[in-house]
Amino acid sequence: MSEPWRRLPALSLKQIQYFVTLAQLRSFTDTANRLAISQPALSSALRQIESVLGGKLLNRTAQGVSLTEQGEAVLPYAERLLNTAHSAFDDMQQIMRQGGDGTLRIGLVPSVSTLLFPVVPQLLSEYFPDMRVEFHDLTNDALLLELENGSVDFGIGATDSTVPDSVAIYPLLEDPFVAVIRRDDPLSEGHNIPWRQLAKRDIALFSKGNVSRLVSSLIESNRLNLRVSYRVDFQETLYGLVRSRLALAILPELYTATLNDDELTVIHLQQPTLSRTVAMMRKPAPLRSPKTEQCFQFLLQTFHRQIKEKAERNI
Repeated sequence: MSEPWRRLPALSLKQIQYFVTLAQLRSFTDTANRLAISQPALSSALRQIESVLGGKLLNRTAQGVSLTEQGEAVLPYAERLLNTAHSAFDDMQQIMRQGGDGTLRIGLVPSVSTLLFPVVPQLLSEYFPDMRVEFHDLTNDALLLELENGSVDFGIGATDSTVPDSVAIYPLLEDPFVAVIRRDDPLSEGHNIPWRQLAKRDIALFSKGNVSRLVSSLIESNRLNLRVSYRVDFQETLYGLVRSRLALAILPELYTATLNDDELTVIHLQQPTLSRTVAMMRKPAPLRSPKTEQCFQFLLQTFHRQIKEKAERNI
């Protein structure tokens, strides 16, 4: 953490907000109207930012505003600074209104919710009674962005090559890929099936994100002749395609934890095996407060204990 007496640059959060808003709207007129300031004041603020940072951020032409290469590089840091400031100010307001330790913001991909609920919120309420907790439901790609810009304190998601070096990973478990098929499907007679046995079958898969990338990479690297006929955004759409005999669905096992359908069953895929690593994720630097750090370490230990106890029960 920086020394509290270290001199800060002569920039205000409002000036940073001006730059971020202008980068989004790409118009001095629209930005000035949105922020309720004059265009000369906006231009003056942008000149001061460029002077302090030591470079040109914007190109202003008759057609509008564009960011320079340096401006594009600076923008994510400016957005992160604003998000952190907004979150900190909200926490300070809450502490002044209600007391307590502020708000803990946890991002998670939907499929890992069974790891949290209902036990984890109850434990947080018991051990950190003055901490307000928010759970932010996000795709894995969105979770990484929220971690980068400081909108969430930490998250629970899946790792792959898209996780930036600026995000620290704390592995929890391996989540194997499975096929969801109808119980009257001939493939349902076994507990495991090789991927090659899915050849000539119509397959449904999530349209984007971590799951899609992992399956597509496996198909390509193993030269599997598989036919992905449907790419959808939602889990229930996958199940609907299976119920309708239009396809079988491929997804990680955690997604199926709440599947309760007499028509459908879950079969593990093998030869080769494929899994995703579910992990807690955070920025490597110390979290924004000692209490937030304590919550992170508490949850990490809780998850490890729960996963170990479950594995022992399954032996």
